[in-house]
Amino acid sequence: MLRYLCAAAAAAVLTIGIGFTAQAQTDQDKAAIEKVALDYIEGWFEGNAERMERALHTDLVKRTFQLDPSTGQPAMQTLNKATMVEYTQKGGGKGVPADRRGIKVVVLDQFRDIATVRVESVSFIDYLQVAKSGDRWQIVNVLWTQNRKDRKVASVDPKLYEAYVGEYELAPQFIVAITTEAGRIFAQATGQPRVEIFPESEVDYFLTVTDAQITFVKDADGRVSQLVLHQGGRDIPAKKSR
Repeated sequence: MLRYLCAAAAAAVLTIGIGFTAQAQTDQDKAAIEKVALDYIEGWFEGNAERMERALHTDLVKRTFQLDPSTGQPAMQTLNKATMVEYTQKGGGKGVPADRRGIKVVVLDQFRDIATVRVESVSFIDYLQVAKSGDRWQIVNVLWTQNRKDRKVASVDPKLYEAYVGEYELAPQFIVAITTEAGRIFAQATGQPRVEIFPESEVDYFLTVTDAQITFVKDADGRVSQLVLHQGGRDIPAKKSR
């Protein structure tokens, strides 16, 4: 009887030991998965290509549906690792102030060496499929969409609009002109018609003719120094030139 009790006790200790080891491994994996997701989304907003490069598997595929202007129908848009790293290197979402990025990462599920992660930010909702190769977790698939919401026009003093009036350079020879008229504010890109933009807050505005938003950014002295155009999954900064 004593022999059986000793054997049972040894088995129990072994089981508990294995349980603790498995839990520690799971916690380590979860932390590593969250780190990869943060490298991906924080790397984007920091314009940090090194973090983005580290997070993505060589064979990454990133997909979303975008409206095809030629047909008016949704079409699948696909990005690969090289394109994501390039976009990040060019600035990514760097124009969005750090306190407005609203980053949240949740590991939804993990089984052995695969996991699913939901990443939310002010601009996007991403679902990541993450896999472990050797001792390294990387993102292999991303399905994403813009973080659209029901937009409501905020009550803003039209006098604020005057601080935003000017020209903002999105690219060489491509300007967004901000103007006002009769207490309303408008945006006009080079070669395009003037459209009214509507306030969600004192600095955030949206268009109704297309799925795009504009954020005005102030410098340390409180002067408007640039805007950020949020469109097509990109956050494009444009410095105020005049």
